[in-house]
Amino acid sequence: MPELNFASLNAAAQAGFKPHFEQVVASARRRRRRRQVVTVATVALLLAGSGASVAARSGDSGPPVGRFATDRTPEFIPTPGGTPTPGAGPQIATGRPAAGDLTHVYLRWTECRGCPPKWAGTDDGGRHWRTGPLPVPADAMVDLRAAGPRTVVAHYVPRSAPDSRSGRWIASADGGTTWREVTVRPVDALPAGWRVLGRQPGPTQDPIIAADPATGDLAQLTRPSTLRNAAVVETVPAGAGLWVSGFTGERIAHDDRIIGTGGAVEVSRDGGRTWSRHEFPDDLAASDDVGGPAVATRDGRTVYALGRVRGSLVVWRSTDGGGTWTRTAATARVGDRTIRAAVRPDGVLAVQAGISAREDPLMFASSDAGATLRPAPLGPGADARPVPDGYVQTGWPDSKGAWLSTDGVTWTWLDPPELP
Repeated sequence: MPELNFASLNAAAQAGFKPHFEQVVASARRRRRRRQVVTVATVALLLAGSGASVAARSGDSGPPVGRFATDRTPEFIPTPGGTPTPGAGPQIATGRPAAGDLTHVYLRWTECRGCPPKWAGTDDGGRHWRTGPLPVPADAMVDLRAAGPRTVVAHYVPRSAPDSRSGRWIASADGGTTWREVTVRPVDALPAGWRVLGRQPGPTQDPIIAADPATGDLAQLTRPSTLRNAAVVETVPAGAGLWVSGFTGERIAHDDRIIGTGGAVEVSRDGGRTWSRHEFPDDLAASDDVGGPAVATRDGRTVYALGRVRGSLVVWRSTDGGGTWTRTAATARVGDRTIRAAVRPDGVLAVQAGISAREDPLMFASSDAGATLRPAPLGPGADARPVPDGYVQTGWPDSKGAWLSTDGVTWTWLDPPELP
């Protein structure tokens, strides 16, 4: 068997896909920090045929096994590999996992440079995977999202017309078996119970869009966010309202990047028909690239906004749903690390500073409503997305698997499939 060509795989993957915005963000952060990047890619054998079922590796008859521990780096942070060895090999590339619930997970993939994109899905938490073609142009760039356990939607843009506004949508309500074209319906308010799709560019340029978890029908707000460089907060439960984080202004950095100023949040409790805004002092921000403060809440009334101010972590708390805010005494030195935060079902505020190994990540937890922060072991929880039967967290783009949890506290790891 020829030696695997990781260098060619990396080049093919980058040429075969337009990077997700998260990848662009990560690249900008790496350039800013001027550290060497080592790309870790997954290599597998080619899949013969389409619509095939793929059995998991031997020993996977039970639920996915947790892969993180308190004494080592968790799986959302890649371990740098050795020097690539030239040679020929398969060039499979996979996208970010999209979870409909804890047992139904989907992703898009391609088996070579220039090959048409496909989908893969599991109905049993990763023990077996199904695959099939995506009815899109062979050169299409595809963003695949799960709207429900058996409902998947995909936005695609032909490479010949790489403008996101020129893209089209398809949907499947039977787990990928059949697909149909979907027309996005403009609305003044998103229907209750529909899954909000956090996409980039964010709601400053592309108003918030949501999918019907039963049919895959799509609805989009007619008005964009009034915040600049905004991002939808995906970690809050649907009943807690629509939250958007962004900036009130911007400046041009010395390297010509656009940096947000005046961190702020907006919330809507009527599906996006009306919004209220709060602006924070000191340019509170969770990253330099997209979105303002990190927002965390479970009930929509007790809400936390976290970010960096001159290298220190700052925590603001609201007990009236974002009407008024008070800065807590909690703080920690985090430098220029990216901040993520979520409130666990047990009430603990989980905070992650740094989302890749290059940021030397730190974890914190607060059990006293954000008054104090204590160091915590590295692990998932601070960027957990609610699904019908639990929580899911991915480490995309630094890793290609996902964590699954029924309670937001205990997690198991789901490997991406090895497609034979």
